[in-house]
Amino acid sequence: MLRFVTFVDGSNLDGVLKHLNLRVDDYGSFYRHVFEQSVHYWGRTFAEGSPWPSAQHSRIYWYVVGKMDEWDLSDPKAEQRLRSRFELNPRLRDSYLEDIARRSPELSPERRLDEAWNLCFNETREWYETKRRALERKKRFYHGVQAATDFVEIRQEGHWKVDLLHHTLNEKGLDTSLAVDMVALQDTFDIALLISGDADGIPGINYVKGRSKHVGVVEFRRGAATDFPAKGASSRLKIAADFVVQVYEAELIRRNLAYRAELDFPSSTAFGPSDSHY
Repeated sequence: MLRFVTFVDGSNLDGVLKHLNLRVDDYGSFYRHVFEQSVHYWGRTFAEGSPWPSAQHSRIYWYVVGKMDEWDLSDPKAEQRLRSRFELNPRLRDSYLEDIARRSPELSPERRLDEAWNLCFNETREWYETKRRALERKKRFYHGVQAATDFVEIRQEGHWKVDLLHHTLNEKGLDTSLAVDMVALQDTFDIALLISGDADGIPGINYVKGRSKHVGVVEFRRGAATDFPAKGASSRLKIAADFVVQVYEAELIRRNLAYRAELDFPSSTAFGPSDSHY
């Protein structure tokens, strides 16, 4: 029995589905399809023309963001710290000052600065609250996934580092946790499937390959297999892996495993009662 274990960088998977404009509601069937394709590509690489043992999808480790920097923006001290940063950042400060000058040219320079900060702070507060709500929705969804199935393990290892004034997020910890676990759990699998686009996982891939494990990288492609008669472009991650599993957008849609959608986040009803095993 060949034991397959899948390691999923949740942010990478989210990004791929968003890029392809796809929504997945039934992740049990979705991962089952990925597993079936993986068995096919593994067999074509290592056992073409020869029989091989039956395959079992033992576990999916799905690495997701579980927390973010916490700010109490109702605290005057927090606001004052942010305003100090705002005033010391000429590019940011001047962009808001120009906006206020266009809106209210009659204001004095001192008043313009106050209004510029108020505008920035209100936008920042709204942006931060939107991201906080988005994270809570994600956590509720992943809780539903975890409660509904036995073969997926959600690991909330990621952290959003927040740059409040520039309204940006920098994700930390996901790729590192995935790579560490792939090495730590090597005795539980024969073949590791990796859904990730991060080359930081290459040392982990090389390590488990050195312990006689096989590693496949899952690649999602737009269109159908017939649209790609030639081999796709290589990446460092694909080169490091033993084989590449190609999952096609058209096939996901044809099998009703995904569909077109503009929504940012999947429903928490992702698993039905029949999705407890492969």
